[in-house]
Amino acid sequence: MAAADRDTESEAADICIVGAGPVGLALAFKLEKLGLDVTLLEMGADGAAFGANTGSIEFQNAHHAPSLAMSRPGIGGASALWGGRCVAFDDLDFEERSHVPYSGWPMPHESLRPYYPEAFSFLNCSSTQPALKKLCIPDASISTDAIERWSRQPDLGAESAQRLNGSRRIRLLNGRATGIRIDASGGQVESITVQRDGKEIPVAARNFVLAGGGLENARLLLSLQRDWPEFCGGNEGPAGRFYQGHLTGYIALLQFEKPEMARQFAFQLDDQGHIFRRRFQVSATVQLEERLLNCVFWLDAVSIADPIHGSGALSLVYLFLKTLGLYRRLSNGLAPTSRGAQNIDRRQHWRNIFTDRRCLIDLLGVLQSMRQRRRSRWRTLVNPKGRYLLRYHAEQVPNPESRVFLKANDGQAPSDPLAVDYNVIDQDLSSVLRSHEILDDWLRRNGLGRLEYLHAPEERRQAVLNQAFDGYHQIGLSRMAAAPAEGVADADCRVHGIANLYLAGSCLFPTGGHANPTLPAVALALRLAEHLKDESPTTPKD
Repeated sequence: MAAADRDTESEAADICIVGAGPVGLALAFKLEKLGLDVTLLEMGADGAAFGANTGSIEFQNAHHAPSLAMSRPGIGGASALWGGRCVAFDDLDFEERSHVPYSGWPMPHESLRPYYPEAFSFLNCSSTQPALKKLCIPDASISTDAIERWSRQPDLGAESAQRLNGSRRIRLLNGRATGIRIDASGGQVESITVQRDGKEIPVAARNFVLAGGGLENARLLLSLQRDWPEFCGGNEGPAGRFYQGHLTGYIALLQFEKPEMARQFAFQLDDQGHIFRRRFQVSATVQLEERLLNCVFWLDAVSIADPIHGSGALSLVYLFLKTLGLYRRLSNGLAPTSRGAQNIDRRQHWRNIFTDRRCLIDLLGVLQSMRQRRRSRWRTLVNPKGRYLLRYHAEQVPNPESRVFLKANDGQAPSDPLAVDYNVIDQDLSSVLRSHEILDDWLRRNGLGRLEYLHAPEERRQAVLNQAFDGYHQIGLSRMAAAPAEGVADADCRVHGIANLYLAGSCLFPTGGHANPTLPAVALALRLAEHLKDESPTTPKD
């Protein structure tokens, strides 16, 4: 009988997992492999549209993405929205840094590293280190060997649904978790309350794992805190606090001294046909010396519509397509503009054409690059002038005032409404600005190129703040720490004070580094699976 067809309410599994996104699925499948029975709870698991049944969220500033852009009900969850970028943490991310308040993990990177290969595989990505051309730059202030890998199939929904349907150990339950029922001692979870088919039912298990994303995990924990006011240090405790994401955007162009150097930082294929890309990263030594947050940079092509690219060939192609009315259809998705499509200056395009002596010589290469980009979206649009937008992706400081909290429930919502106050502080902005300066100095010092800023010096800080927009990564809301006063869970992902309640996902990360959290969150879930197997008293069945 298919897993989703069983009578899930009456059976107590070894583990109940709330959430069937990438983290919940990785955990469930690993537990299945280890011989444990799992109840996997996911709203929309039967394909039904939940609409009004989803929990309401109020965003208190303009720095947070709306609900539909950051989460998706159903098997696979937010993997349907995920671009596929897979990046591991750095050793430095786990260390206590004097200039980063509340930094330091209660576990070393070495305890997570063994799970990366399996996490890469689960995410349909290669774990093999690609062969990188040696750039022979003796100045190590900036690393040029930092890479990001890309999943071949980011959306895990269809494949995982098929696998779940054939599973004998994973039972899929469609419904929304609305509460956690604790025993009289306050130290043990008895069941998860689930809203299903217009009624509430209890779902029992020996152990429970909340893997519904940072905001939804926080909603359940804060609801529990409302019923048990001393839980997790009360209202001033760490639950729902330290909300982090990543700062990303553009404040500069990178102009290479030798345009061909850009090819080393374009998308490439490894020996197995997987996509990867090289990036610039401020070294750990310089980060500590300069008291910076972790930050990486990568190249993005400038749209052919934006004359700031400086190429006569690109300008010629743009004006030709625009005149024929073909630009929007043929160039859709090619690249962003530096200051928005409304700021395109045709006169500058003509200046590019008339002042570029290699305009016609470069034209064939530009057309070939555009054709490759349209056929394969991972291809980088090559600029013969070596000018590219420089995207940054930067860590945030763990800030206890960046938080979420419950609002009063008027009885209309199926679960407690959540208010989100996601903050960006001055240290976040200063670190991004200083990291750009260090990269610019390094480029100039080594004769590699330079940065050309898109804003006047007095406008750059505001430009970084204006682009500070996240909510996709949901880091730190239920952080791990050795002491209950400093975090919600311990190094084994177990909620402090509750023997059989665990967490999974980026909500556990004390700090977020520069890495997209999907890969390390899956690796941490795989590590948790082995801990749960060791804790389980059950004997694997045939």
